[in-house]
Amino acid sequence: MPEDTWNSLGPHPVPVIFKAQTVNRMRNRLQNFPELETKAVLMMDDDTLVSAHDLVFAFSVWQQFPEHIVGFIPRKHISTPSGVYSYGSFELQSPGFGNGDQYSMVLIGAAFFHCRYLEDFQRQPEAVYTLIDETQNCDDIAMNFLVAKHTGKPSGVFVKPVDIRNLEKDTNSGYSGMWHRAEHLLQRSYCVNKLVNIYNGMPLKYSNIMISQFGFPNYANHKSKL
Repeated sequence: MPEDTWNSLGPHPVPVIFKAQTVNRMRNRLQNFPELETKAVLMMDDDTLVSAHDLVFAFSVWQQFPEHIVGFIPRKHISTPSGVYSYGSFELQSPGFGNGDQYSMVLIGAAFFHCRYLEDFQRQPEAVYTLIDETQNCDDIAMNFLVAKHTGKPSGVFVKPVDIRNLEKDTNSGYSGMWHRAEHLLQRSYCVNKLVNIYNGMPLKYSNIMISQFGFPNYANHKSKL
């Protein structure tokens, strides 16, 4: 929404600051904006719709796990016999390694995380920024690497939403998100392997913790009971 349109709908009870960007970069959203006044950052992609109830619940979970990315979209990496990593959904199977409905990443396109990670992101190796700019992708994977390396723990906590929808299914705008591109998964796998080289190792760790709206930790491999 343009700023002029937003202002014409006012006054608004919560201030909204528009940050115009001069260069179209995927990592623009991970700038350390000086206007931030809270420890928690909520990041939402424009093709995802999450209910207010789910957001409130996820924030309460983040307050218990402030070192982690707390969000609604889990993903995982798996290792092939040749030592090359692949990227996919958390149902992706790999015999003997990361089996079951586990995840090793929580995407920041629908998640809460601590504001200090925005500052930490500005201190990453230049090769990380080059990778993101070349692919126009993978800033969220890089953030998971950053958090996992910082904590030595799984980077994220998966919150099972009651209502999460992709806006592309609800509109006839013709807009198609980048995850629809044929090369998307290949590009994501490429980024995982490049980041492993940049960081001299794989910091991502597996988790199967899934927290439901009932407020009790559950496990993804028991999801049929939720």
